[in-house]
Amino acid sequence: MRFATGMVLIDAPHSALNMLGIDESLADRNVTRVKTFRKGGKRYPYVSPQAWRYWWRFTLKEHFNWELSPLYREQKQVFTAANPLKYPDDDVFGYMRAFKKGGVNVTVTRVSPLKNTPLISILPDRSSLTVDEGYASRHEGDPVPYSQEFYSTVFKGAFSLDLEAIGRFTLISKAGFKNLLTWDDVPRDKKGNPKKGTEDVVREIEDMEHIAKELGVEKRDKEWLMPPEIRKKRATDAIKALRLLTGGAKQTAYHTDITPKFVLLLNVDAGINPFISDIVFEEKGEIKFDSNALAKRLADLKDVIPDGAKLYIGYDEGFVRALGWDIDEIAKAVKESGIEVFTGTVGEAIAEFTKEIEAYYG
Repeated sequence: MRFATGMVLIDAPHSALNMLGIDESLADRNVTRVKTFRKGGKRYPYVSPQAWRYWWRFTLKEHFNWELSPLYREQKQVFTAANPLKYPDDDVFGYMRAFKKGGVNVTVTRVSPLKNTPLISILPDRSSLTVDEGYASRHEGDPVPYSQEFYSTVFKGAFSLDLEAIGRFTLISKAGFKNLLTWDDVPRDKKGNPKKGTEDVVREIEDMEHIAKELGVEKRDKEWLMPPEIRKKRATDAIKALRLLTGGAKQTAYHTDITPKFVLLLNVDAGINPFISDIVFEEKGEIKFDSNALAKRLADLKDVIPDGAKLYIGYDEGFVRALGWDIDEIAKAVKESGIEVFTGTVGEAIAEFTKEIEAYYG
């Protein structure tokens, strides 16, 4: 197994990227809150993991021509087409469709190969959050007061992409692993034909098999495997999309570039992410980078870092200068722990990292 892991820092100098909505607990009900959570006596703004995933999907559609899986509604559920052969986002982002159609259980689920944290503010709210007091006055009569919170901070997020799971669809009857319907799911009459009322299910299976034949999918006992070129493209597109990440709320009033200004990227042969805990942290209102902690952590994980794999450090010159970070010092500390390092712009680091991913698929 191999996982493409990473950490991103998103600079949000005046932003309200993911709002909680109106605070109903206040008497005037005119304050729009940002999302925050409490940790160790402090509150931190955050962007929900689903918001980040939405931005990621949208970027893949806009810049990599991904045809996104359509949404359907059944009873109180909303789900995608659950067709990972046709729709790459069903493959990479996973799905859950759980209901019966025509008396047939058409439940299929797929654990998402792409996992991500929320984007968490490194600075607590007391050092990053403020309230803008405004008035709506473009109508006749008295102006209407309103308030909305926004922040100035840097968000940290981490992700892990399971390269082995991309383009690999299991048929095991277990939650998260029954990725596709099969002919075993179709009830038969006494003559062995699909029962009346199962036409939609039969059509779905026939459509899936037709696509599989066209794409050259390899069918095994308990899994279907897509050709390496398709798996390679989906995996590298997903990583390259970080460079062009687009989205966020309140962009008309608080325009923010959400492309990462700093990335750490590393392939590991284990389902772990070495970048999640406090390598980047707040100290007396400043954002610090602990290069020694990173170096020691990677040295400790050396047995699961593939031969020839590098740590890729991508950075924006102005961003790291404003924080007072020394990239050469970070790279030196990691190299001394026995890990090779590549440094460059964010775009250069992502481009080089995806070459390692391509090599994995052959």
